[in-house]
Amino acid sequence: MVMQQIDMNSDMGESFGKYKLGDDEEIMKYISSANIACGLHAGDPHVLKNTIKLAKEMDTAVGAHPGLPDLMGFGRRAMDVTPDELYDYCVYQIGATQAFCAALGVPLQHVKCHGILEVMSTQRPELAEAVASAVKDVDANLLYMTIAGTKLYQTCKAAGLRVAGEVYGDRAYNDDGTLVSRKLPRSLITDAGAVVERITQYLDTGTMPTYEGGTVKIDAQSICMHGDTPGAAGMIKALRKKIDAKGVRVVPVGTLV
Repeated sequence: MVMQQIDMNSDMGESFGKYKLGDDEEIMKYISSANIACGLHAGDPHVLKNTIKLAKEMDTAVGAHPGLPDLMGFGRRAMDVTPDELYDYCVYQIGATQAFCAALGVPLQHVKCHGILEVMSTQRPELAEAVASAVKDVDANLLYMTIAGTKLYQTCKAAGLRVAGEVYGDRAYNDDGTLVSRKLPRSLITDAGAVVERITQYLDTGTMPTYEGGTVKIDAQSICMHGDTPGAAGMIKALRKKIDAKGVRVVPVGTLV
């Protein structure tokens, strides 16, 4: 049975100073939730403010996208952080996004960790607890968005947070539902036709094809497409066109959880 409603999210606000990354103005037209970099792995205060303003203009829901303090590595390199340090990093970044949202009259809908921080928090229970505590302590009404079914998902849910699961259109899956390492070939999918085919399968069956040639069942309320993937804007536009053609409504994830 085809799903009736789904969220589409993408990582936004990843430019820094004079350096521009991603086509936020184009991508924002097609998504319903924006994960906005908070300044540690990408972004800066001006980019953060202007991306929230853009989301407001496009009627796109806003989320904080905290990452590790690693601008050069774009938050995709593992760091040896303690739970206390991670808690502080998350509170700091969520708070910055929350402050700009308040100044601009925009509600903060959700939090979603970036890159290796998401992976580390899924693999280490003490880090998952730190993330869940940070979100809950800043605002227990915030929704947490993460890869569907992970330990981080379960930890946030156990903490009493609203939690939304994601399915990735531009990343390959292992048979156990985890994402294939970016270090492996074909882990990142850059062909629009392939992305559309994969998500069409998901909307029709609730399953995604896997790297090993099988399928995996995923319980998700949101489709994630990375804004920094080569050709991202074109892929997201093509995917949104297909979703609309199927009669599936694209809505902010906060209305689904």
